[in-house]
Amino acid sequence: MEAGCLRHKYCDIKDFRGDEIVSPMYGRLEEKKYLYTNVVFTSRGCLNRCGFCYNSSENRLYARRPVLNVIKDIKAIGSRHILFIDDHFIGNPKYTHELLEELAGMNLVWSAAVTTKILDFPDLLDLMAKTGCRSLFIGFESINTASLESVNKDNQVKRYEELVGSIHSRGIMINASMVFGLDGDANDTFRRTLEWLVKMRIETLTSHILTPYPGTELYRNMDKAGRITDRNLGKYNTANVVFTPAGMTAEELYEGYRWMYRQFYSFPNIIRRFPKNKGQRKSYLLFNLFYRKFGRFTSMATRFVPIGIMGKLAMKISYKV
Repeated sequence: MEAGCLRHKYCDIKDFRGDEIVSPMYGRLEEKKYLYTNVVFTSRGCLNRCGFCYNSSENRLYARRPVLNVIKDIKAIGSRHILFIDDHFIGNPKYTHELLEELAGMNLVWSAAVTTKILDFPDLLDLMAKTGCRSLFIGFESINTASLESVNKDNQVKRYEELVGSIHSRGIMINASMVFGLDGDANDTFRRTLEWLVKMRIETLTSHILTPYPGTELYRNMDKAGRITDRNLGKYNTANVVFTPAGMTAEELYEGYRWMYRQFYSFPNIIRRFPKNKGQRKSYLLFNLFYRKFGRFTSMATRFVPIGIMGKLAMKISYKV
């Protein structure tokens, strides 16, 4: 690690190399007990300071692992399918470019999480497509600029459609992260968001109820305003309402969140969002139908089939390997 970084009150003035981060012992994992064990991280933390995110707490840092360490982990897993689990895969674009250059020729199929700023780096998108990226998790969070500004999220809504087009044109699918209950959201937020997601043919959705994690700027502000209504940390999982929303009731927020999932993964909307890229259609249907639409039945199947086997089968079917 770079000397002195941890002496700063906030370790966000620069990133540093995480040479001391130890690789997982992949060989000792009991793969049958886990849906996926092919997970790799290239960094820890995030350089952004979105007020609602756990990365905005005071004990924060951003560390990049040496590229060679990452490559060693990928080889240790012994699979073509890799899930990069960084909070911010493109936190340091120069570093990401170096990593992607090393991935070239490894014949991988992978996914990662990035911010909307990936639009500013078309060269990285090109390399992602070239090296086997099939899906990107993207924190759109909201289509309402006022809602984004309430939590210091500097996404540019006016560029969303260009971003989606740039990613889809390279044959990469999108898992959109959306947060509901932000100050600025109202009852019509759910309908308008659904219409946009369907219009843009977003392949998958990860929906969240705004959650004020202790230690974040959001929590401090809400606590000071007396808006925290439940301090049971067991409910701080983005699926419960633990605060008083500004533009709707707690009940309306919860029901809107549930409505969003039902509508997005309804049969009519699965058809409306059907990918134009033929190469994406099998994996799209697999996820939308078996994982989301029939999730209960899939969960029941794990009682009879080891979850690890199901995970490997799903990836092989999705990517035809």
